[in-house]
This record gives sequence, C-alpha cells and structure tokens, in this order.
Amino acid sequence: MPRTTATPFPLRKKILYYSILFAVLLLIIELLSRAYYYQRLSSSPSATVQAMKDIYRGIRSRTTTDTVVEHLRHNHYRVRPQLPPSENDRINEEHFQANRSEYVPWVEFAFKDFHGKYVNIDDHVRRSAPDRSDSLARTPFRIFFLGGSTTYGYNATDEETIPSCFVREYRQKYPGGRPIQVFNLGMPSYYSYQELILLTDRIFHDDRPDMVIMLDGLNDCLQANAARQRAPIYAPGMLDVIKPGDTRMWQAGYYELPADISVDSACRVVFRRYIENISHAHDITGCYNIPVYCFWQPVPYYNYPNRPNDPICVQTPSERFGYIYPMVRSKAGQLPWLYFLGDMLQDEKGQPFIDQFHYSPAFNDAIAKKMLSVISFQ
Repeated sequence: MPRTTATPFPLRKKILYYSILFAVLLLIIELLSRAYYYQRLSSSPSATVQAMKDIYRGIRSRTTTDTVVEHLRHNHYRVRPQLPPSENDRINEEHFQANRSEYVPWVEFAFKDFHGKYVNIDDHVRRSAPDRSDSLARTPFRIFFLGGSTTYGYNATDEETIPSCFVREYRQKYPGGRPIQVFNLGMPSYYSYQELILLTDRIFHDDRPDMVIMLDGLNDCLQANAARQRAPIYAPGMLDVIKPGDTRMWQAGYYELPADISVDSACRVVFRRYIENISHAHDITGCYNIPVYCFWQPVPYYNYPNRPNDPICVQTPSERFGYIYPMVRSKAGQLPWLYFLGDMLQDEKGQPFIDQFHYSPAFNDAIAKKMLSVISFQ
C-alpha cells in the first residue's frame, strides 16, 4: 500500500493564519479589558494597554520596595513614637484605601464612604473624635470646618485632625461653655472656591451651621491654574470624558501655569480670586447671621527657617508662595474675619509635618489652639 505524504502548508498561509489568530486573540483581550474597565476612567485609549499597566504596577509593588511609601511609613513612626509600627502602618494603609473619590454635583468630586479603625468618612464628612464638647447636649453650636487635605487630616487619625483637636482645646478653655459640635467638611484638593460652592449648597439645602471656619492657602497656591480658572482640579479629565478632544486649552494642567502668563500676574489673580471667594462666603453667611472665620495656613514653602533641618517636609522651592503669602498677610490686617497663620513656622523646631506638607498631630493641635484664640463665642 503506497504511503501518502502530507501536503506542506505554504509559508504565506501560515503567516496569514497566525496573524489572524493573533488579531482575534488581541480583540478578545481588548473586549475583556473593556468589560473590566466599564464605566471606569482609563488614562490609556486602549483598555488592553491600561490592563497591562495595572498588572505591571501590581507586580512591581510586590517585588520592589517603594521608597516613597517606605519613607512615609517612617514619617508615621517618627511623629507617633507612642504607637507600635504595626498601628502606624495601619493608619497609613487606611488612608491609602480611603483615597477614593466619586462624582458629586457642584463640587465635582468627594471621597467615598470609608470605615476603618483610624479613618472614617460618612456622606463625604470626615469623622471627628470627639465631635462634641458635650455628648449629652441636644442642640449644640454647630461648626463647619472647610478646607483641603490639611483640614481633612491626611495621614492623621480621626482623633488627630484639626476639628477634633479644636473640640479638645475648647473643652479646656471653656469647661462650662456652650456645647459645640464640629463637622469636618475638608476634602483633599479642595481650594477656596470649591469650599464656597460646598458651603452655599449646604446652606441652600437648609443644612446651616452656627459658625464656619475655613483654612486655605496650600491648594490655592499649588493649584494656581485651577484657582485662576475657578474650576476643580479634575476638570480637564472630566472634560475629556464628556467631550474627547476638547481639553487642549488645559494642556498646562492645573498645577503648572500656562507659558503665556507671568508668575507675578498669575499670583495676583490667585490672590484676588481668594479674597473674592472668602468675601462671598462672608456675605452669604452674613445673610443668615452665621459668623465666618477665614485662616490662611502655614506651609513649608513660606517663612520656615528650620526647613533645611526638617527631615520630613518638602524641600523644593515654590515662588508662588513668595508672591501670594505677603499679599494675604497684608490683606488680613484689613479684613477683620481673615487671619494670617503663615508665620506659625517661624520659630518651629519640632516636627510640624507628617509628609511633604500635611501636618503632624502635634501641629494640628497647635493650629486648632491658634484658631480658638481669635474666635469669639459670645
């Protein structure tokens, strides 16, 4: 019986076959990746590319030591020596997990609810511990705290935030005073205009406080382009999602100023915008007889002689603060409800920061005490 031989498969057909197979495989992977990223923001036009980036980051995080994360861990150890490393690590991890935002009308974004041992967020409000000077009082004097991540208390526990420190300091200063309750509405990346919108929205929804305390400076200066445009920091990304291709006007981003504007002129606009924002807040709250106290915060970029010896805070200079801070300081002498705290670091020799520019628990307490020294409860 004659033996049959297989007809050889032409090379050209082999190439075509494997090319089609590879293309189909890529298509399947892309469809699966798109299903995974459904309704999620992706920085890459291809879901497959984004998936590969995420896988790479996951592998890298498990096989390499992140020097930034490691440095932050040691910062926690340094400012909280009374806690064991495991608890400091837990605080660090909870902040990482809680750092998730969602869309919110008018202000654009806010952190989602989160519940941990040290970090808790309910309905976009960071928990304060304590939140009342008298837990038995039925109708306490309600105080809204507005600001960015320093008011929110990034890398601080619920008990270490400025509003929580404020309650404890109030108890000591006014042991028999009227009961107060604080609400920490601070949100990372918020600056004075977003706070104005948030405050107005709360008031117009009949959620009216008895007093408002605003702490600003860092984000208005760092996000100078956002402050100039009066738009949230994520606005360029939101515009790109809603209308792809329409973000060319935002190419400079919200941290970097456009090339066609000088630092001096941009900073003057930022300063003017800030004064307008807090003036509007003062006028709106005044309609309801709500006192407002606006504080311009201390930062490592301004009047901090000990900064070169500080092993934690940022060391890179930023000229915007040198322009804007003196202007706010001068204006604080003219507006009776604006208080300049930018000189609080002038004689500081301790550990006022827990990372590049967020405050340590001890310095949060110092700021709360300074606020309380100028606030009237008459």
